[in-house]
Amino acid sequence: MTAQTPPTCIACGGPTRLYIEEIWDDRYGSPGKFSIRKCDRCSQMVTSPMLAETDLPALYSRYYPRREVDLDAIRKEADAVLLEGAAEKRQREGTDNQGHYLVKPGQRVLDIGCGSCVSLLEVRNLGAESWGIETDPNVRAIADHFGLTVHIGSIHDNPFPGVDFDLIVLNQVIEHVPDPIALLKLVRGRLRPGGKVVLAFPNAGSLNKRVSRRQWINWHIPYHLHHYNKRSFALIARQAGYRVASARTITPNVWTMLQLRAFGDVTAEGQASTAWTGAGPSIPKDASFAMRWKNRFATRATGLAHGLIGPINRVADRLGMGDSLLVELVRE
Repeated sequence: MTAQTPPTCIACGGPTRLYIEEIWDDRYGSPGKFSIRKCDRCSQMVTSPMLAETDLPALYSRYYPRREVDLDAIRKEADAVLLEGAAEKRQREGTDNQGHYLVKPGQRVLDIGCGSCVSLLEVRNLGAESWGIETDPNVRAIADHFGLTVHIGSIHDNPFPGVDFDLIVLNQVIEHVPDPIALLKLVRGRLRPGGKVVLAFPNAGSLNKRVSRRQWINWHIPYHLHHYNKRSFALIARQAGYRVASARTITPNVWTMLQLRAFGDVTAEGQASTAWTGAGPSIPKDASFAMRWKNRFATRATGLAHGLIGPINRVADRLGMGDSLLVELVRE
């Protein structure tokens, strides 16, 4: 089942045109071909056809890599938030592009799309109370193991009735949602007075997207349904009753490493990419000599560029051209 792709831009109501004619899941290999449409006015983009809310649990349960998890590794990752110099390390690596790191002790935090639950454990380690919502049913076992309060489903289910929050975070989530304005309106009703919503999502206005074009890893079809830039997201937030308190780009260094690997990756529809498993870029058996050379060059360039990625990303972030946006919203 698919939802109807909006005929006009959800951000400004402008007309959209075809931007990428044919694109598919080149990461995990879910079947289906899609296209991307772009607004002529504000450059907001949308995946077409769009998945419906009811499609998401089966898709994520089958194709997203959470069926087998290392619980000890999750705990170790979450405990690292308490290590000396942890905040500085996140800044160097660009991993501070997560809304929950803005939490203060004693606050109530809701993480919508909490994934592996690392964020909920980090919030708990930082002295706050954490709740989570996650579509993927595989996460239930993780939440139960760590004694975390997680609702498997959607915020549309009205989970945790009677509980409101100081901080609501959506880390790399809003791009997965068919109707982001409806979601943001629901979230607005769960905020305590003075509370804020913090979102992290790929920046479709980034320098990396312009250079990578069709091979940009953050198209992430069909999982990413909307592709925002700073201007278009501010328009969407306004429709939902918010103003943007701050917006900046923070690029995880690991994203750039994966992007370099993706340049040498060629996958057919329905084929999972080995570039995401550590086995190196995928390449067909009958690939030409030129394609094999490109694959070898991309793999080698990844290693050579490792020491340069951090400084380059920090410059791009200061210029507002990084690959991930971190946006803080407050109610109007």
